[in-house]
Amino acid sequence: MIRNKFVGFAIAALLLGLAAYAIYSLFEIQPYTRTVPPSREARINEYLALDRWLEGQGVAFRIESSANIYLISQARERRIFLQSTLFRWTDYSAEYFVKWIEAGGTLFLVLDYSQMWIQDEPLSLLEKFGIKAEIESRRRVYDSEYPTYDSRVFFTLDDEAATVLTDRSGRIRFVQKTEGNGKLIVSGSPHFLLSRELDNDANARLALSLFSENEDWLFIRGASRVQGLLGSLFRQGNFTVLLVSVLVLIFIGFWAVIPGFGLVKGYEEKPGKALRERFLAEGTFLRKHNSLELYGEVYMKEIMRKLSHKEGLNEEEIQKRICEILGRPIEAPTTPLAARNFTNTINDYQTILERI
Repeated sequence: MIRNKFVGFAIAALLLGLAAYAIYSLFEIQPYTRTVPPSREARINEYLALDRWLEGQGVAFRIESSANIYLISQARERRIFLQSTLFRWTDYSAEYFVKWIEAGGTLFLVLDYSQMWIQDEPLSLLEKFGIKAEIESRRRVYDSEYPTYDSRVFFTLDDEAATVLTDRSGRIRFVQKTEGNGKLIVSGSPHFLLSRELDNDANARLALSLFSENEDWLFIRGASRVQGLLGSLFRQGNFTVLLVSVLVLIFIGFWAVIPGFGLVKGYEEKPGKALRERFLAEGTFLRKHNSLELYGEVYMKEIMRKLSHKEGLNEEEIQKRICEILGRPIEAPTTPLAARNFTNTINDYQTILERI
């Protein structure tokens, strides 16, 4: 027995070894690259990597989708990232921010290219600091040695008392100026802070220089909207055509499902045969095939069930009890001749059921 087990084990080990050698020699493991799309959170929040980095550095911050002077005046944070199009500018906003910065606040003002020719208030704020913002129609060119600036917005300064960053062509794309106890930071759309751009060393260095100090920040910035099917249709298609098509489909659907108004054309339901006729037809069929005993069997099963449950009788005692009730034995119609007494036999069964 032990020898047989050893032989079986050796054979199994040999087969496994041959299989492993075949797999090793015939197959090759190759790396497989699978593209994983960004999560919904990352698509909504373009600054998700920056937020997680700030959390890891222990920098407290909160985010608002819009703001006004009252929110700024009530904020406990002394460092504010402000997207210009999300702020409700008034005639005295520029004066308020000048005093707020001189009192020790830090304002990072982001100028949106799409709204610069509409909003004059943020431009007037920059002029109070000797900064002028200008627009140029230029497509952004990727340059790994420089931060990813907004190539459509550049600045000029009245004096040189400011820290500036330029692109390869010498255009000023980023300005930081100290005023009183605070400072003003201004740039175009901060592409260098977006999640998809922070893996660039130049962008990472600039972000580190802005948020390295462990002080609270208030971000007033917008969130990207994830485009669904309807959003894509509204953006690229004709809304009027879509609306008309939907209404036509709804009308056709109701037309096909809902019947026309008026009386519904029906049909007369033919009445079924009477119970007596159906019983007679069934009895005639059973008599033709010499099977009238089926009725007797049904009655007999019910009689035996009742006597067994009510009086606790066995089969032999049940037969005696039936004889006591009728005063004679009962015979089921099991032959063609018994069909003549079929009615009498059924009546006997019914009499027994009534008396037990």
